[in-house]
Amino acid sequence: MFDELRYRWALRQHLKQHKVMNQTFTDMPEDDLENVVDEPRYKMTMGRELQYQEFVISKFRSKYLVEQAFKFHVPVPQDEDSWEQGARTDETYLTAAAAQKLRADIRSEQKADWDYWANRGTHTTEAA
Repeated sequence: MFDELRYRWALRQHLKQHKVMNQTFTDMPEDDLENVVDEPRYKMTMGRELQYQEFVISKFRSKYLVEQAFKFHVPVPQDEDSWEQGARTDETYLTAAAAQKLRADIRSEQKADWDYWANRGTHTTEAA
């Protein structure tokens, strides 16, 4: 339970930072393409940073799902269609569809585990 809370809190922090950076990126003026040599391209640099931040969030989510899958003995998809490679990196993360399916599989295993322990803890008595 605490792992889930820690994960959600960290994800919330990532998404909060992403929202601020995305708003900053949107509000920035376009780069002056005429003076590319003389002036730095701030918007392009911010766009790359935003793209990297989205990769970090996707990687963070995928790592958590894979850890949960191992914990509940759920098979992790290994096919190439389930994984995407980040821009300018060799690391991969789950696609949205693969993450959604893996999350559903994990939840069904969690429910089965919960039902098992819930039934072990309750005593039913039958009237004679």
